[in-house]
Amino acid sequence: MLNQLTISSFRGMTNESFLFGQKTHIVGKNGSGKTHILDAIHLATGAKNLYGNTKLDPENRIEILFGENFQNRSFIFASDEKREFFLVQGKKLSKPKYLEELPFRTVYVSPFDMNILYFSPAMRREYLDDILSRAYAQFSKIKRDYDQVMRQRNALLKKIREDGMAQDGLDFWDQKFAEIAVQYGLYRERYMRYIASKIPEFPVFFDNYQIRVKYEGDWIYQENPENFIKNYLRENRQRDIFSGHTHIGPHRDDFSILMKNDQDEEHSVQFFLSRGEMKMILLGLKVIEADFIAKQTEKNIILLVDDIFAELDEQNIILFLNIIIQHQIILTSQKSLPEGINHEKFTCINLVNS
Repeated sequence: MLNQLTISSFRGMTNESFLFGQKTHIVGKNGSGKTHILDAIHLATGAKNLYGNTKLDPENRIEILFGENFQNRSFIFASDEKREFFLVQGKKLSKPKYLEELPFRTVYVSPFDMNILYFSPAMRREYLDDILSRAYAQFSKIKRDYDQVMRQRNALLKKIREDGMAQDGLDFWDQKFAEIAVQYGLYRERYMRYIASKIPEFPVFFDNYQIRVKYEGDWIYQENPENFIKNYLRENRQRDIFSGHTHIGPHRDDFSILMKNDQDEEHSVQFFLSRGEMKMILLGLKVIEADFIAKQTEKNIILLVDDIFAELDEQNIILFLNIIIQHQIILTSQKSLPEGINHEKFTCINLVNS
């Protein structure tokens, strides 16, 4: 269990320390630092910076202590403007080794997560890749390799367009791109299949709507995806040269959450459901995410739930908390928890807005 968080320096917070139980409720007004505490835990457990904010703060130092069987082992995340540093018991480690030593993973539930359902495909791709990078140690390298190969191919496309270079060199990069794209895409498709298999297990989130998830990358479902990509690249080579970009692959894919209407037709859920109903579907996806990461890593999960009351009524809050009871939970709100929840089981951190 995560016992203690010590923030030496993070987003304006200095020399702050917080103690946690199996269930912890952080209550305070807007601006009191509730979300900063969750963000600090998330970063210190190896997750990326939140909501596309990849710029490092000038100085961060966050320490987390795990108790019980982990005997208050110290894990420290620190950074400057250019680099991240990871230490276990005072010893500096690489990030992969740090994650291997870390006994927990975090799953973050934030009001901003609703953007996944409403906004751009790029945000949904980032959402999938973040989950996969926390579930599989090797996934981040595959993604880096894919990005590098795509950059090399795109650079060659632009040279052919601008300098009149021969096109023969594209054959090599088409082959490399197809190989790494299939590796990358199969990880995503595997997770989408996992979501589909788990939806029936959580009817409280999904059952009323006949929900189906669909990965929007038809190439991955071909009999031979690698050959399909190579053929597509050859057939669309002039288009790629003209634009200087590669028009197929995981960087172009998306996923949809679909539901059936009364005429048995499928449509995207955001056109039919209220924001409260959409929030329940999102919470269902987060529960599945926690289950998936726990299974793949064989590590326990800390659920970080920011602003638990956002777009949820008290009945659904109680349902959600009862379903995630097996995980350590740290949640925030501006007011007390509903009466239907046993408050005595929660450690309370009451923040004063400074």
